[in-house]
Amino acid sequence: MAKKKDATYDRLIKVGLQDPFIRGIAGVVVIATAASIAISTLGSGTKAVITIALSLLFGVVLVILRALMKYADSTFVRMVCFASSAVIVTVFLVFTVLLVPAAVICWPQPYAQLLNLPNCLASLEQATIEKPFTPVEYAGTGITHNADNDRYLVLIFYRAERKQDAERIVGALRSAGYRSDGSESSLDEILVPDRHPGLTLVRTTALARPIASEVSKVVRLAIPVKASSVSLFPDDVAFQRGNIQIDLF
Repeated sequence: MAKKKDATYDRLIKVGLQDPFIRGIAGVVVIATAASIAISTLGSGTKAVITIALSLLFGVVLVILRALMKYADSTFVRMVCFASSAVIVTVFLVFTVLLVPAAVICWPQPYAQLLNLPNCLASLEQATIEKPFTPVEYAGTGITHNADNDRYLVLIFYRAERKQDAERIVGALRSAGYRSDGSESSLDEILVPDRHPGLTLVRTTALARPIASEVSKVVRLAIPVKASSVSLFPDDVAFQRGNIQIDLF
């Protein structure tokens, strides 16, 4: 009985070594193991252990799928196994290939950040440091400085992804003579109809209603590409600070 088992085991080993697919699986596991060693050297040892475990797990899964493809009578089962194997191998190869640029040039950044590569930490921290809000001076035409506009304070509240728009708007408003500044905000507390990403909403107090149209014009000139997204809120609003508030969603 033991001899029969040994013969079966030897046959399985022989078939496995001769099967190009299983050899490919072994190659993927070797690559993943090498990648895990690199990760351990360059970054997190915990992630290296996880990589080894996943490589071995997926290697076992691939061997099972290969056996099903070879011995299953159903064409559908073979197709499903082939597709699953292709996806697994592709994912492994992509993550392994991306390890080289991630370790050398910290690209792609999310992947380098996931691996906690020490050589990328400095650049990642530098990238995450928020630059101060800097108004951009308006250099176009159509805006004339009016000293009387200094009576009005126009505040800009913007989401992080629209910081550049806010800097251009503040610069343009100051060129027109308005006192203006910008602050980052989630704008979650602003409940208005037709709220959507990209919307630029001008809201005004009753006192500043006469200049609301002029302010809206300045805003459109400051961000001409997104001028169509500028909307003037029809109702007057009471603000704790400022006469006009511009919300960049």
